[in-house]
Amino acid sequence: MRLLKALALVPAALMLMFGMQSALAEDQSRSKVMMKSNMVTADPETMKWQRNGFTPWGMRIIVIHGDPSKPGPYTFRVKMPSGYKLPPHRHQDQRTVTVLKGTYWIGDGEQYDARSMRTMEVGSFYITPPDTPHYAWARTEVILQESGFGPTDMRWVNPEDDPNQ
Repeated sequence: MRLLKALALVPAALMLMFGMQSALAEDQSRSKVMMKSNMVTADPETMKWQRNGFTPWGMRIIVIHGDPSKPGPYTFRVKMPSGYKLPPHRHQDQRTVTVLKGTYWIGDGEQYDARSMRTMEVGSFYITPPDTPHYAWARTEVILQESGFGPTDMRWVNPEDDPNQ
């Protein structure tokens, strides 16, 4: 008899539980950036872009996960205005890059060569192995998402391209 009474409460308990989760999800959907437990989400509408001090003026950055200057995984996004030129450079770590917005042209080598560049549209993906010299140009406004395993760096092939010199 007790078992039947307990089983009769199961549907009510499930409805209450799902109702609370629904209300919680609705409340959290109003939150623009949420961290709960081990889950991290970010809403592009509220991300605060900052100047990227390692690149020529115009590129903006936001770190989404981790710290690129420390050991461990990281993910960040960069935003470039239309016409932005990124001179040849290298990174000590492997980078995984996805084009989220715009038309992005990439090339590899120590000399900037517009004729050898490849066009990357939204959804395009590429991997740059460690210490591979590469360069880029933003045909339109571009947003990229880059991931790697830090620490990372930015070394210019031509020292005169370093905006901090």
